[in-house]
This record gives sequence, C-alpha cells and structure tokens, in this order.
Amino acid sequence: MQAPDGYETDTGQMSSVGRTIGTTAEDAKGEVEEVQPAKVQAAEFGQHEDHQTYHADYAAAIEQFGAGSAAMCDNLVAFAGQLDAAGATYSESESGAQGNVNSVQV
Repeated sequence: MQAPDGYETDTGQMSSVGRTIGTTAEDAKGEVEEVQPAKVQAAEFGQHEDHQTYHADYAAAIEQFGAGSAAMCDNLVAFAGQLDAAGATYSESESGAQGNVNSVQV
C-alpha cells in the first residue's frame, strides 16, 4: 500500500510525534483541571439580582467545559500512544523485511 501523494513519514517521526502529542496533551490536562470549578461567585456575576440568577448555569457550563476538555486530553494521550506504538510496530516490520531482502541478495 502506498502513501497518498505528498505524504511522507518514517517510523522515527511517528514515534517522535506520538510522544510530542502525548506530552502536550498531558500538560494541557493539568491546565484544564485548574479551570473548574468556576472561580466567579454569584455575587460577582453581576450587580443586578437577575444577572446573579444565571450564575448556576454559568458554573454548570464551566464544569461541562472542563470535563469535555479533560476527556479531549485523555483521547489525545491515547491517540499519541497508538501512534508511538504503530511507529514501533512498523519499524519492527521494516527491520524484518530488510532482513529478508538481505538474505535473498546473498
């Protein structure tokens, strides 16, 4: 199977990019966890009482945003692990194929 036009990579790049994605996602998850719970209290949400009634919705939205962002980070970490593992698997396959080619040429 041939890669699409304009697409080039190698097993070292796959593993390296996998590690980079994983590290970045793990770092981002730490920052995401600091977002929740909402830091603004109802009294700070607005001067008028009507504004303050929306604070509960705002706080719930921040919780959902935080949970969704954390899940996204978890998915990226899992993807990065799969990418790194695929690079290692392809590398082993390439080594085996190269060994077969070398033994036939002898």
